[in-house]
Amino acid sequence: MKKPLSKAIRNFYGIGDLGFSLMTSVELFLFVFFLTNVAKFSLPMVALIGSITSIVDAVLSPFYGAIISGTKPLKWGRNRSWMLIAPPFVVVLYMFQYTKIGPEPVAAAIICAGFILSHIVWNIPWVANVSLIPVLANNPDERSLLASRRGAWTSLSGVFFSYIGPPLAIYLGKVTNNEVLGYTLLAGIMAFLMMIGYWTVFKITEGYEPTAEEIQGAAASASGRVTVGDMLKTLFQNPPLIVLLIGDFFRYMVNFIMTAAAAYYFTYVAQNMALFPTYLLLGAIAQVIGAYIAGPLAKAVSTRTASVIGLFGLAASLIICKFVAMNLILFFIVVLIARLLLGELAAVMVSLYSDVSVYGEWKTGKNASSFVMGLMNLSLKTAIISRGTIIPMVLAAAGFVAGANPNTASLELKNAVINVFLFIPGIFALVSALIVALGYRLTKEKLIAYQNEIEQRKAVAI
Repeated sequence: MKKPLSKAIRNFYGIGDLGFSLMTSVELFLFVFFLTNVAKFSLPMVALIGSITSIVDAVLSPFYGAIISGTKPLKWGRNRSWMLIAPPFVVVLYMFQYTKIGPEPVAAAIICAGFILSHIVWNIPWVANVSLIPVLANNPDERSLLASRRGAWTSLSGVFFSYIGPPLAIYLGKVTNNEVLGYTLLAGIMAFLMMIGYWTVFKITEGYEPTAEEIQGAAASASGRVTVGDMLKTLFQNPPLIVLLIGDFFRYMVNFIMTAAAAYYFTYVAQNMALFPTYLLLGAIAQVIGAYIAGPLAKAVSTRTASVIGLFGLAASLIICKFVAMNLILFFIVVLIARLLLGELAAVMVSLYSDVSVYGEWKTGKNASSFVMGLMNLSLKTAIISRGTIIPMVLAAAGFVAGANPNTASLELKNAVINVFLFIPGIFALVSALIVALGYRLTKEKLIAYQNEIEQRKAVAI
């Protein structure tokens, strides 16, 4: 039996995700704006930078968990070690993503290098952090609790960043009399907060993961290492994992399309961009609430059932929101329900990955939880690339042109914006719900039985 979760872990596991999300929010909300309006790159160069970085990032996404699972545990444990040693390098590398050094081609190459290298270095501790869930938890309920705490802290970053992000970049630019440097320093500060958050989790989880010194003997070392073949078995002999990866891809599509299309709604439908920050703030608060209630909900009905309920509820709320989108009051009521469900799903879907890692260990006899948890990146990164084709395609079909006057927006254009912001994500949510409901068959009872059998095998081996 593992150690009981400490009070610090129950309350503060996820604080690393707060810092991580603050850091990545700089990229999510400001990177393209920085390239076009601050560093003033040409549009073809902006497109080239975006294509190179996103494709490389997606191609590398399956390997981060494999690195952790396939290498010998470092001094402070297989996962916790990376949370200690990697973040300081991120702080430095991430700042180069927001620079303009030399002629445009050279400056673009430096930005691409900063982007790719910082993402490689930060994705490994990100995977290590989330991989601690199956390491720390004793049962499905505790895995759901930790995933819920992580989701709540992650969602809370949206509340904070809406206040401190862009204003801090502007302030730092004025203080240094260098607008570009303002964004460089903002990236460094947010990355520093990520480092402090991960180091906090490293400290409060001390004693919960075997260190390299504690893993002694040839047998123990052999059982601790996971080969490429073991990882492939964990993937291809794990039907729930394959179903989850496909279903989660569509869930991420909902999130990313809504994030990218929201500004179009407030520009061309509501025709009041002053409401956009209000939407961002209220939506972030709704997601914090949704993530916080995910743990109790999963404990009451199981993680799988909570996920299915959340996905069908998300689909219904977004599709309904399409038909009330012209009424701002009704729009805000329904869309905040959708944002609450997105927060709940961000927590419980992570818990499903920790569940399938247990199934994978039971099935193959090898603990490749870091590899499994790292595969979340695969669904996430492919969704980021895919969302870039849907929004332009739908808007172009309605005759949208860059710089279109909101005051003369046609009903066809307004409906296209509503569809890409609400209806199409609603359909994706419905597809995800059907995939998970029909294909994901792991129940809480099965998982408890698998976990007990795994512990029995370990006891016999000792």
